[in-house]
Amino acid sequence: MKSKSLILVSGGMDSLLITALAHERSDELYALFYDYGQKTSRKERSAFDKICDFYDIAFENRKVLDLKELKTIGGSSLTDEGIDVSVELDKDEIPKSYVPFRNTIFLSFAASVAEAMGVDNIIIGAVLEDAPGYPDCRPEYYESFNKLLRVAAKDQSLQVETPIIHLKKSEILRKCLELKAPLELSWSCYQSEEKPCMSCDSCLLRTKAFREINQEDPLIK
Repeated sequence: MKSKSLILVSGGMDSLLITALAHERSDELYALFYDYGQKTSRKERSAFDKICDFYDIAFENRKVLDLKELKTIGGSSLTDEGIDVSVELDKDEIPKSYVPFRNTIFLSFAASVAEAMGVDNIIIGAVLEDAPGYPDCRPEYYESFNKLLRVAAKDQSLQVETPIIHLKKSEILRKCLELKAPLELSWSCYQSEEKPCMSCDSCLLRTKAFREINQEDPLIK
């Protein structure tokens, strides 16, 4: 019997790979997108739809949730117009792009969607390489959340999977290429919806990954 997997698809390279991996193992795919008032929400939603189309995810298996309250709360350069997106890769503190408690909010809603749709597992593209900046990208965070699911969820077998958490960005890119995942449909930039700004942390990480494996980014022309 196929596993029913709910994938958190933001439209970025990480979420593209977890979708490709779930498709590769022949899961029945469900996809979830959050519009939380992020500055590139329109472009990310477009990437979500295109990735879902590419992997033949049925329309009835797609869910888009409006969580714009996170924009109202503010506190992040991704949602707050008063906070500029800046380069923070070399800083030790939590970056301004961190959205307060975002992954816990996302996973809580994902668990609700999973229970309502009868899904077996939730897949998120968390990456440990991001952990110095984002505390909710660490393996121990997901271990703790899965413990919560075992005592809080109706189906105690429901769990969150993090299949790429120990991969570097260059390894994620190599795997995308190996699986022929449509990188040209993905979007990574934090602040531009027209063309990659090439100056935010996400653009810089993506560019570095392509450079390390001597490949050209299809989004850069």
